Amino acid sequence: MKFNLLFLLIGLALTIISKISQFVYKSKIGDFIVIPAAIFFVLAILFSINKFTDLLSRDNGVKEAAQIALWACLAVVSFQIMMILFAGQGKSYGLLLLIPFVIGVAVFIYRWVTTIF
Repeated sequence: MKFNLLFLLIGLALTIISKISQFVYKSKIGDFIVIPAAIFFVLAILFSINKFTDLLSRDNGVKEAAQIALWACLAVVSFQIMMILFAGQGKSYGLLLLIPFVIGVAVFIYRWVTTIF
């Protein structure tokens, strides 16, 4: 089984579990299950890009791919937590998480451009 399909299925399963716990059981744990689901969706997208998977076969490519994935996941996690705090709970300090989100996106783009191209 390809990694992108595996990550996609895990992300879908976590999303379904999250929504069931949020809406059926009115549990707050559903808000937090969304975070690993988002990480698995990011990994599914990355592993579906041929240039990213080709990077794994290079010398020192696994380390570079891990760094790219780390920054992409950091950006998504920052955004998810910001939206949980700001949109979900109305906490304006959640907007402070725009800072790590922007940093994560910037470093991800920089690492992508310098490593892949």
